[in-house]
Amino acid sequence: MDMAVDNQLLNDPLLYNYGADWQRVFDVLPELLEPGPETWPYRESRQLKALEALRAYAAGGVARAPPDLVEKLSCPNGVPGFPGAVGMRGEELEHNLAKALQSDAHAAVVIGWLVLEDEEALESGKVAVIFLDTSGNVVRSKRVTVEEAELLAPSWEDLSFDESLEWEDGELGPEYQRGGSRGDLLLDSMRDASIELSP
Repeated sequence: MDMAVDNQLLNDPLLYNYGADWQRVFDVLPELLEPGPETWPYRESRQLKALEALRAYAAGGVARAPPDLVEKLSCPNGVPGFPGAVGMRGEELEHNLAKALQSDAHAAVVIGWLVLEDEEALESGKVAVIFLDTSGNVVRSKRVTVEEAELLAPSWEDLSFDESLEWEDGELGPEYQRGGSRGDLLLDSMRDASIELSP
């Protein structure tokens, strides 16, 4: 059951008021962490592609990175053939390749997203948009206005959520940071090439 698509609204404070421990909702409604069957072929192929790209880059740097990604980052504003302009080169290109490959690997494990209205949201006027994996771990999250959160739904439906600012500017969840169980899996894939993961 996809909360964003099916518009699940868990707003009964008697049933769903968990405070800072909001992930307890998955103990009551574990089906919220089940990806829809229509996304499985896409997710599996994307996970394999992301892992292969990370390993290739770790083994051979820019020369082994996905050519379309290198071309996009090497061109100004991601537009190949722009006359007279120069895109990223050298260390900047390597840093942004690693960042893009890391982002793609993270996006490949996302099975759903939710909007959390907590005490901080009531005070700041910004809800938390949270992207989740199948274990309920936060992959990335970002505080945005309700209007910005509503604009995310179409990008989820067409599987382009990872191009949204909510994703790109999102903060990594604890398990996906260095020292986190999922972050270390990515780090292991990239260790030989001394690729730096984002903090």
